[in-house]
Amino acid sequence: MVKVLRLLAASLVAVLAISTAKVGAQAVGPVDKARPVAGDAGMSTMVVIERPEIRVLEDYAEPGATRRLHRHADATFHVLVLVTGRLVLTIEGESPVEVTQGQVLDLKGGVMHTFKNTGSVIATIVEVFGKAPPKAGGNGEALALAQAVADRAPK
Repeated sequence: MVKVLRLLAASLVAVLAISTAKVGAQAVGPVDKARPVAGDAGMSTMVVIERPEIRVLEDYAEPGATRRLHRHADATFHVLVLVTGRLVLTIEGESPVEVTQGQVLDLKGGVMHTFKNTGSVIATIVEVFGKAPPKAGGNGEALALAQAVADRAPK
């Protein structure tokens, strides 16, 4: 079930990213509702969904901003989607990689990572985290995620 939820999350967020992003586009979403990330100048974040089993964040990185090395210790999986902009992502122990608009990355849950906006526009990042194994016998988590993404799609 966790693999199904992860694939659904990645697919839905990718569809949202592709359907809302335009090459060279500015930030997507309510940037003004995001709160600054303490200690990381030019970074802000907003919780989109917070439930015992899943968390969805929308992050914004101003040009040149760096999110310091950190981890999401409670994450069992971590899907990162770059909706707008360009990043360099570094996962602890690995070489930095360039991430381009519309890319979907599957990171190991709880891994230490950092990223920097190397583009000239605000980078919009959507992150989906699994926080606990889903309860047996239901797909409520997947349905809730699908509805949340569908609600954010342009009408």
